[in-house]
Amino acid sequence: RERDLEISGFLNQASRALNVVNLRRQELTLAGRVQASLLPDKPPAMPGWQIEATWKPARETSGDFYDFVPLPNNRFGIVMADVVDKGMGAALLMALTRTLIRTFAPDFPIHPEQLLQVTNQRILADIDTGMFVTLFYGVLEPETGLLTYSNAGHPPPFLFNPDGASGTIALPDSGMPLGVSEDALWQKGIQEILPGSMLLLYTDGVVDAQNPFGEFLGEEGMLNIIQTRIGQSAISIQEALITTLVDFAGAESQSDDITLMTILRERPGEPHQD
Repeated sequence: RERDLEISGFLNQASRALNVVNLRRQELTLAGRVQASLLPDKPPAMPGWQIEATWKPARETSGDFYDFVPLPNNRFGIVMADVVDKGMGAALLMALTRTLIRTFAPDFPIHPEQLLQVTNQRILADIDTGMFVTLFYGVLEPETGLLTYSNAGHPPPFLFNPDGASGTIALPDSGMPLGVSEDALWQKGIQEILPGSMLLLYTDGVVDAQNPFGEFLGEEGMLNIIQTRIGQSAISIQEALITTLVDFAGAESQSDDITLMTILRERPGEPHQD
């Protein structure tokens, strides 16, 4: 009888533990759905441009996010960011950062470096978790192709130019991540996206993808995939990169969030091949 009582007690403990786990999973699933609802339903429609985005969290919630922010004079703010942590805390900081960017962006339509500064100050004032955010923010003028940007420690976007000697350009980093220092400052950069050129924004889950042998795809591997497909549509290029990532990883599980954005400026009167 004592053995039966002990077994019954163990079973009750196991049942309570399973209930807690199931409840936790339900909460994480709901949090993931709420987080996904914060992302744009679709990219903005801009004549002469193709824009595609992909978001693949490694868990129920993600520290990665992207956004498109409508601005005055037909400009658009473009966000690509990564909270350097995982789990619920990263998801909450992602939501806070997104809200701050959307709140302050209209006040700094051509000064992304000032937007990063005020966002950084509010993050440090509102939370004290030791987490930080790498973030690229650019303001695109569709009519001219000018991109005014600032980078808070995020992997540099790459601009692929199909013509001329400029080749592939990495837009340089301009400062430390958000949430690190109250005294941090950022610089502003300006880059023209010419007709036929494509801008790739991504999080480090792309280059950090591993295969079963422990090898990383790396920046060079990512660039090779894109460079062999210049001239195709934005969605074809992005799908090719995602497919290659899946094939490269094989049976290896996704260890980090993956977020991609391709922005292609069309040549006038020249459709791109799929």
